[in-house]
Amino acid sequence: MAKLTQADATGWDNFGYSLAIDGDTLVIGAFGHSAGHIGAAYIFRTSDSGATYDQVAKLTAADGVAGDNIGWSVAIDGATVVVGAVQKDSGGSSVAYVFRTSDGGATYNQVAKLTAGDATSEDGYPDIFVAIDGDTIVMGNPFDDDGV
Repeated sequence: MAKLTQADATGWDNFGYSLAIDGDTLVIGAFGHSAGHIGAAYIFRTSDSGATYDQVAKLTAADGVAGDNIGWSVAIDGATVVVGAVQKDSGGSSVAYVFRTSDGGATYNQVAKLTAGDATSEDGYPDIFVAIDGDTIVMGNPFDDDGV
């Protein structure tokens, strides 16, 4: 069994708040990482059936700002990782960032930012949940402002 920590740990990162695994790849959210809770997600990979894991990537949003809480939720399916961000403190609504690798996991690039069609700043607190299966990504928010 391995104990994982991110390479750039700081106080109050909330590393491990969200987790997702697919095969030999593990995604770990740290919504409190960086000054002001910008947040991040970390990719770890094992090559020895889980005895050890190595950090291979850190995922951050291209437009991340303080209060985004990126990494509140995470999901993975194959080469695609989805990372939920609350964004309440930064004046936005919940979003999901989509990252993809095309080189076997050596690097991940942000390929999309997903928002709800009826999103408002009241939607983002306190939860955003993400899931992925193949080409389908879903976002859930129990605090949608219209209650639907």
